[in-house]
Amino acid sequence: MNTMETICSRKTIRSYTGENITADELNVILKAANASPVGMGQYDSMHLTVITNEELMNKIDAAGAALFGQPDMHPLYGVPTLVLVSSKKPDPMMENVAFSNAAIIAHNMALAATDLGVGSCYIWGAIAALSGSAELLKELNLPEGFIPCCAIGLGKTDCKYEIRDIPENRIAKSIIE
Repeated sequence: MNTMETICSRKTIRSYTGENITADELNVILKAANASPVGMGQYDSMHLTVITNEELMNKIDAAGAALFGQPDMHPLYGVPTLVLVSSKKPDPMMENVAFSNAAIIAHNMALAATDLGVGSCYIWGAIAALSGSAELLKELNLPEGFIPCCAIGLGKTDCKYEIRDIPENRIAKSIIE
């Protein structure tokens, strides 16, 4: 795919076959993460945690469902791989930078997944729940001073990516001349 085809094909996938991605696919997706821009080039302020442990995934899923007050909900959608994006705990004045860095890293991974035909889904709510659980945070073994910001779920899917016509005025804009 070319860049605009990938961008216009990317969509959230919430249906997975249960089959995990290959090591080669994961390596490409992680390379895309490493190609992401990070504020002031401070790559040491970011950390990726690849989670495939089913027991831990079930705990994160349950924590997310509890946060939403829907115990039967599965906010991880059955993804077999979760890549958590964490940042050094930012100064409150720079919090936007940490979360922006995490978001662009997750987006680069989503675009790489789309290009590979791998299903991907941004995960926010379950990560908010994870952040509120000292027990789950301990299981992540994050570097000292790091906090979870967001994640991307990855897995094989039967869903197909198709190029969509994206309206040019979907997002309101102002032009200041």
